[in-house]
Amino acid sequence: MTALQVTVATADEAQAAIAAGVTILFASGEVAEAASPLSAPELRAILAVAGDKAEVTAAAGGLEAEALADLASTGVTALVLPVPMGDAGAALLSHIGRSLAASVKLIAAFPPEAGPDFDLLPVAAIAGFSGVWLTAPEASDGLTKAIKLADIARFIAAARRSKLTVGLSGGLRVVDVGTLLPLRPDHLGFRAAVSEDEDPEQPLDPARIRAVAAAFAIHSVRPAPDEA
Repeated sequence: MTALQVTVATADEAQAAIAAGVTILFASGEVAEAASPLSAPELRAILAVAGDKAEVTAAAGGLEAEALADLASTGVTALVLPVPMGDAGAALLSHIGRSLAASVKLIAAFPPEAGPDFDLLPVAAIAGFSGVWLTAPEASDGLTKAIKLADIARFIAAARRSKLTVGLSGGLRVVDVGTLLPLRPDHLGFRAAVSEDEDPEQPLDPARIRAVAAAFAIHSVRPAPDEA
């Protein structure tokens, strides 16, 4: 079943999301544009709030090996690393996988600008990554505007063939739930849609979180296309 994930930048935001029923958090220092890592102490504060009530994955892009190891040591569920297209992406996946896959789950995040690089999905699996995300900046027009739905479906199918979990996020709105849920990703990630005034830089709005959760509940009871 597809889960609702909410992006948080502080322990207070984590507490607000959990109080509204969220059980999967993405910890990032930047919530509007490209994800950025929190410090290890900041991440530990979020983990302390989450306890056994929520899983926490954390942004980890642009860090050197020592800083990555520090984040991995916090007990976070997984680290999320942005991956470029082509040979540079393959090299990054192999390098990070060798150094960290034995100590923490790793997730490769792909931007939608050039379309999904399907060739990198089996590389991620071989390198020891456990999942892949297709993600756009929260302040953008959104993932569903940046990439065709057919390509999102192909990305999910390719990830499944490589036995990788799949997440979709970036500027998603409530109306996107009904469009994306039938594709059966492991999670849909939200920030703008669950923030005050739908502004990702504003505080989380518990009422909006519950509205998105209600959309999940409504669309989850509908049969998938192959079951109709």
